[in-house]
Amino acid sequence: MERELTLEEIHAELMCQLRDILAVCERHGIEYNLMCGTLLGAVRHKGFIPWDDDVDLLMTRGEFTKFREVYPKECDERFELTYLDTWTPRVMNRDPEKAAAFTDFFILDPLPPEGWRRKLHLLHLHLLQGMMKKNVDYSRFGLKNRILLRATHLLGLPFSYAWKAKRYEKVSTRIKSGNDLHMSNGAFELMTHVWHPEQFAEKMKVPFETEECLIPVKYDEVLTVLFGPDYMTPPPEAERVAKHLDL
Repeated sequence: MERELTLEEIHAELMCQLRDILAVCERHGIEYNLMCGTLLGAVRHKGFIPWDDDVDLLMTRGEFTKFREVYPKECDERFELTYLDTWTPRVMNRDPEKAAAFTDFFILDPLPPEGWRRKLHLLHLHLLQGMMKKNVDYSRFGLKNRILLRATHLLGLPFSYAWKAKRYEKVSTRIKSGNDLHMSNGAFELMTHVWHPEQFAEKMKVPFETEECLIPVKYDEVLTVLFGPDYMTPPPEAERVAKHLDL
């Protein structure tokens, strides 16, 4: 039987990935910052949230395009940049036994102006996400969302993954400019948060486990949006589990 990695082994593997990614970014001047649970971990724990099991990075579309071009040519031979049947690019170990450890890249793209165009844009992306999902644990959702997930899954069956992935990127990058940004490949409410360039313009290095990583100078503002004003208070023990999306 396939052995499951311990959380300590996952964290060790993730640090190997992170060091490799940071080395490529530094060589090519590619801007990034820690995001989501990894940003919270850096601020609250100076490393991983003890129960977290992935790394989250944020790049603008332009920076990620540069990264996507150079990383496959220069990365450690153990790693690869892959979409793995999802809309979120990931760096993973080529060894299937280490597939539980991965680094996700969230991408900032402009949003349409407020109003019906923005709502339609977000709906289009959410529908495509539903069409691309696999192995969904429907018990995690209420009746309304279960129906929506099943409907979008069925809607996506006639289309190949390649078509859906290409369509997702086309819709994500349709708006070319604007001061309102969002994580176009975030799921659920992550996609709907509105960000502005100035929130990520200035960065600073902070300790993250054995490395130093970039976070926004305005990290308090970012973390408050993501986790609420009490983000420095850990949740009750019963809620200290990694939360990832069904794919």
